[in-house]
Amino acid sequence: MNKKVKIVILSLLPVLALGFLAFRAFENSAAYYYTISEAKALEGQEQKLRIKGQLVEDSVDYDSSIPLLEFALTDQDCQIEVVYQGVLPDNFHHADEVIVEGKFNSQGQFMVSKLMLQCPSKYEGEE
Repeated sequence: MNKKVKIVILSLLPVLALGFLAFRAFENSAAYYYTISEAKALEGQEQKLRIKGQLVEDSVDYDSSIPLLEFALTDQDCQIEVVYQGVLPDNFHHADEVIVEGKFNSQGQFMVSKLMLQCPSKYEGEE
């Protein structure tokens, strides 16, 4: 190979490496929400999931001494048990939908690493 070809190849390697790293970062940060039914189908796998569901009202159990929050999420077809080790958010009981990120443990509970709430808008009319 001549010297110009070697220079072109060596200059393309960092560009390709950066492109690959950018693609992997985007792929891991893409926000796709699984439904409860879809997540139940993936229960045995060791992968991080983001799940969106409705809070089952009578399922909330919070121990402030640990702090540990346990509750259930549903999508009307399926239900999962969720465990979050952290402080109970102030507006938790007012949330329309709950978004959780984490993994299933061996007992089938979803262990949450990140908890997000979708609360009703204060600009919506009351029914």
